Amino acid sequence: MKVAMFYGGKDIRVEEAPDLTPGAGEVLVDIGAAGICGSDLHPYRGANPWGATAGGGPRRTGHELAGLVAAVGSGVSNVHVGQRVGVEPMHLVGCGSCRQCQRGDYHICPVRGQRNGQRHGSAGFGEYDLAVAPNVYPLPDHVSLEAASMLDVYACGVHAVNRIPLKPMEYVCVLGTGPIGMTMGQVARASGAKTVIMIGRRDELLTLAIEVGAADLVVNNATVASVGEAVWDLTGGEGCDAVFESVGGTADTLAQAVEACAFGGKIGIIGAFWGDVAVAYRAANRKEIDLRWCNSYGTFHGVREYQIALDMVADGRVDAEPLITHRFPLTDIATAFQAADDKKASGAIKVVVQP
Repeated sequence: MKVAMFYGGKDIRVEEAPDLTPGAGEVLVDIGAAGICGSDLHPYRGANPWGATAGGGPRRTGHELAGLVAAVGSGVSNVHVGQRVGVEPMHLVGCGSCRQCQRGDYHICPVRGQRNGQRHGSAGFGEYDLAVAPNVYPLPDHVSLEAASMLDVYACGVHAVNRIPLKPMEYVCVLGTGPIGMTMGQVARASGAKTVIMIGRRDELLTLAIEVGAADLVVNNATVASVGEAVWDLTGGEGCDAVFESVGGTADTLAQAVEACAFGGKIGIIGAFWGDVAVAYRAANRKEIDLRWCNSYGTFHGVREYQIALDMVADGRVDAEPLITHRFPLTDIATAFQAADDKKASGAIKVVVQP
């Protein structure tokens, strides 16, 4: 089978690899769509927010994936061959026995993503990949494989609003107009927020945010003297009850989040920063802001947040299709990463590889 191998930085090669056979409790998925995540772009750009070496190749990757069941191992009963499925990524698999896993928070398991003592993640940038059966979700007929490849992104938004529950009278601010920001805005509006304000630097993306239901109001932070003042003007001097940071990297968005946040408000950090970040202590303390980290997703009240995201897409409460702007075959994955890396030049929002 053909797979994309990542040798570090921008060195990506499509190569032949041995065929995969599902073991007990495993599902072999014929990949139909795999999205390029912002976390895929960090090592591509020579950085790694999680402290590992940026290169580290050759390796396989790709954790936003969907496809068709090609084969199942013994003991698998939740899916069958030929079924269309979304796949919750393998790097979120917990040990199952620690306190965190026992309460459903497998996403913060101390040994998350390890199987038999070895680090293991999904590899959707290839023709086939293996997943454990509980991480494979049957799709309704009307949910496309491309939309299903974005369920991981939506699940992050679901987790964020479960970490910071929203009320109908509240103002919400989303910092960032990338796929995480767009899906976060859609999830926040679908979860009942009074008004969602999106902050970004490109007018075309801010306009799109309103069109796809990711925002009610927008602010271009390249054209205002202060993001905080702009947000407070839009909220009648109240500020936002919840602020979701979705940019990370080297941006100064955490400072903007503190500015935009209301007294007694909450900030959820979804973006992955390239290093440690500082908080404006005096302003955050004066406002008594509740700062909450939003790391991937797990379960909420006994239901997997990936399933909640799937239900939202299936029910039409959020709309993934307009966010998928670029599609490339596996053989052109290097070009796909170029498009995802320079979205201003390519006009991309979500780039999908179709093995």
